[in-house]
Amino acid sequence: MKRIKILLLFTAAVLLLFSACSKDEPEAVTTTQAAAEATSVQNLDGAIDAFINITEAFFEEEQPSDEEAEENGEEETEKPTMYVPVSHTSPLTEAFSDYKEQTEKEKGTASPEKRTVTLSFAEGRTLTEIFEFLDEYEVADFDELMETAATYDYSYYPLVSKIPSDPNRCFKLEGYLFPSTYEFYTNSKPQDAIGKFLRGGKANITEQMMAQAAALGYTMDEVLTVASIVEKEGSNPNEMSKIAAVIYNRLEAGMKLQMDSSIYYIERHVKPYLTGDINRYNSHYNTYKCSALPAGPICNPGLKTINAALNPADVDYLYFAHDENANYYYASTYEEHLENLELAGIE
Repeated sequence: MKRIKILLLFTAAVLLLFSACSKDEPEAVTTTQAAAEATSVQNLDGAIDAFINITEAFFEEEQPSDEEAEENGEEETEKPTMYVPVSHTSPLTEAFSDYKEQTEKEKGTASPEKRTVTLSFAEGRTLTEIFEFLDEYEVADFDELMETAATYDYSYYPLVSKIPSDPNRCFKLEGYLFPSTYEFYTNSKPQDAIGKFLRGGKANITEQMMAQAAALGYTMDEVLTVASIVEKEGSNPNEMSKIAAVIYNRLEAGMKLQMDSSIYYIERHVKPYLTGDINRYNSHYNTYKCSALPAGPICNPGLKTINAALNPADVDYLYFAHDENANYYYASTYEEHLENLELAGIE
């Protein structure tokens, strides 16, 4: 059916083009004739636009946005990496496309160019680092991403729907932008770009893992917060489950966590992006000040770290330190910890 429509429009466009171009220039043009000529040109423009629109629709089906796909209960489908190459079109179609593009530029209605980019995000990146990366590669504007992350309703993702409402939490989606490699369209809607990461989390963080968190006596949000600290503190992946154990042990003992990574997070990844009182989150994230966990994750942890937070080592350590070669030293008492600091070369 589409091929028939294209053929009919092609024929109509050619006839109109022939009709418009084959008329001799009259010596005198009346008002009625001028109106007829203008109508002919408008008909030609309309035929050309219709022809190009049908042709584009024939080669490429429109893809739903993130929110449309979620509302319809659809899984994300693979999108084509490019529009139809020029070599797949006829010379006449090329001419019509050039005509349409030139007309849109003159009218100021041309859409931003879209292409695809494949980007990899390492474990432990913060929300602001991720959004700056997306902005750098023209996926979406940084400020629009920040605004969307703060205000857009992503509650149709079960994991996101369980994020506690807390005015002391600086960035709601911190910890939920699952690190992986994703393909994006440039000039995307910010909610669609963020949706890529949330679907990554949905695919990797299972109901069984949520039940495992509950068995530990914590919510999944709290486990992600623990995992985010482990991600930043554990430069040696083999030590992650022990570091997680230290965090849980200190929480259960009513001790402050006193993790330097929480200070770095506030100073480097929160304050530079705030207006007004830039210190308003200090006491809620700086673990030398807050009595337990920070108000939310301090980065976006990877799957291995999340599993370490769900499966802490069975040890009674309350302290740890590491040297510049990523050798870790653990202690159950403060006196042992002081000795370990000497071994690690920390004053």
